[in-house]
Amino acid sequence: MEFERMAQLAPAWDWARCAIIARNWRSLDPVRSYCELQGIPVQQADEDSSGFWSLRETQSMIDGLRTRGSALIDVPTIQQWLAMQPEGRPDAHWWSYLREAVSEYALDAGDAELPLDHFVDWLAEWGREARRRQTGLLLLTAHRAKGLEFDHVAVLDGDWLRSGANEDADATRRLYYVAMTRARKTLALARFDRGQAWLDALVGGMADSSSHSSSHSSSASLSDSPAFLRRLATPLPVPPPELARRHRRLGWRQIDLDFAARYPPGHAIHRALAALAVGSRIALRQTAAGAWRLCDAQGVDVGALSQHFEPENNMQCIEARVAAIHVRRPRDVAEPYKSRINVQCESWEMLAPELV
Repeated sequence: MEFERMAQLAPAWDWARCAIIARNWRSLDPVRSYCELQGIPVQQADEDSSGFWSLRETQSMIDGLRTRGSALIDVPTIQQWLAMQPEGRPDAHWWSYLREAVSEYALDAGDAELPLDHFVDWLAEWGREARRRQTGLLLLTAHRAKGLEFDHVAVLDGDWLRSGANEDADATRRLYYVAMTRARKTLALARFDRGQAWLDALVGGMADSSSHSSSHSSSASLSDSPAFLRRLATPLPVPPPELARRHRRLGWRQIDLDFAARYPPGHAIHRALAALAVGSRIALRQTAAGAWRLCDAQGVDVGALSQHFEPENNMQCIEARVAAIHVRRPRDVAEPYKSRINVQCESWEMLAPELV
């Protein structure tokens, strides 16, 4: 992978400034699987990133700071509380997110001791902005990439000449141009053996199979530009079976957000949820009635999927794990659904799963 080569050469390499762009989401599935296999931080632009405010970690910090008994707080006190939280665990990236937030808050608050509610309101606003933050290598389609820029971009080959039903003949060429011009510093253009018309025309035609890596250039003839580097085709190893997997992080629309709220506080589901953490293995099962349930290692149901969930065609779920755990309260529930909540439930946890 070109980005891996560059990462080894650049000590300050930041995956959060990189993107891989494709014509369609399907082409990105093997890339996501490869990144998961290699431990490369990765995210897909079509994943639901809502819920920072309701994260267990965020709510834990707010509750912890409120138990101090003081209405005022300064940045060192917040940082001291965060320093006591775990590192090196699967949920560490959420704590890192909060540390990043507090670092930015320090720029605003300085050394002042301000009302705790001021920090809480600031954090809520920061969280709304954080939904658009990139935290790793971003995988996205050219349509989704419009208006965005990245330091390093790789554009995959595949389906660029296939126009949609309502697209004119030149639409795909314009879309390929959009993908190319997302790069600030370097641009890598991949090419299958069969050739890629837009790329071949760009560099004056190439008869042999190769991949191309180039920094962004507006030259009419890239082949003559010192900014252009042509890489000959490299024999690829047999792809590992893991690349056939699809990693799917479910959005809130596909989850029954208040499944646990149907049960009283002392019910086993709440104890089971409390024992789970980000990265915990869970299982997906289908009931006799066709409903989808999430259960822990002991077989206790800890969540459910909504009627909007649709399983993958011709694929089976071989692994499921907790991607995030959120805290919900009755005020978060729309009025038509409040009748489902157990009257004794003042708060409950809801897990967001990632399916493989």
